[in-house]
Amino acid sequence: MHFIETPSGLKWHYDVKGEGPAVLFIHGWGVNMRIWRQQIKHFSQRFKVVSIDLPGHGKTNWVNVTTEDMAKDLHLILDHLKVDRLGFVGSSLGGLIALKAYDIYPERFYYMVFVGSQPKFARSADYPYGLDVSRIRQLAWQLDNRYPNMLHIFFRSLFTKEERATRRFKWIQTFRAADYVPDKKALLEMLNVLEKEDLRATLDKIDIPVQFINGTEDNICSRDFFVYLQSKMPEAKFSWFHQCGHFPFLSKPHEFNAVLDGFLKEVHGQ
Repeated sequence: MHFIETPSGLKWHYDVKGEGPAVLFIHGWGVNMRIWRQQIKHFSQRFKVVSIDLPGHGKTNWVNVTTEDMAKDLHLILDHLKVDRLGFVGSSLGGLIALKAYDIYPERFYYMVFVGSQPKFARSADYPYGLDVSRIRQLAWQLDNRYPNMLHIFFRSLFTKEERATRRFKWIQTFRAADYVPDKKALLEMLNVLEKEDLRATLDKIDIPVQFINGTEDNICSRDFFVYLQSKMPEAKFSWFHQCGHFPFLSKPHEFNAVLDGFLKEVHGQ
């Protein structure tokens, strides 16, 4: 168990496993680093795998911080670990934070992998791909009034009917039952971040290898957006997991690891 305290007032919980080229896994809203368990076990055989708990999630305390604060803290954590340049794998909100870090410290990035993530999560007049703002605010209201039960209901909704019928999903539910419950204030503030953050301009500036991995039935990051994105980023890689929702790396970990393995072999030339 490792912690590092930063000037933001956060005491970040992080973990490092393995040796080799470094890769950082960043989880999304409402979960923690343990969600990457199958990926950490697999990739730490060939890579130095760094994972973190976001503020108010897992074992990291909660302080009201911005995405810029979090990006700057990641910079300090990597300095502490003596890691100069590495790959970033971000799920959902984690991808947004990685993108913010790229905006400030692009020299630290070797490649980026986005899983169920996009540069803007809230739909607007000029962006028809995200969630309705009313839906984000309704979730915040439900969470505020029905915490923590609403968190478990929402998590379940991110999987398809086919995923929920599998033995794998039963294991995921058991795994979740013994997990840390995120801080309610952190969850509410992170929803505010998802509503307001817009990093489309940063996505347009990316000049490193990029891989997008998505479930075809993801109700947060629709397939329409990634079809549109393919025309804007023809050099990027796009992989789809059929009948999967927001967490293909949980539902189909071995298949997900194979896709990520293929991308990393291309990036590292091995």
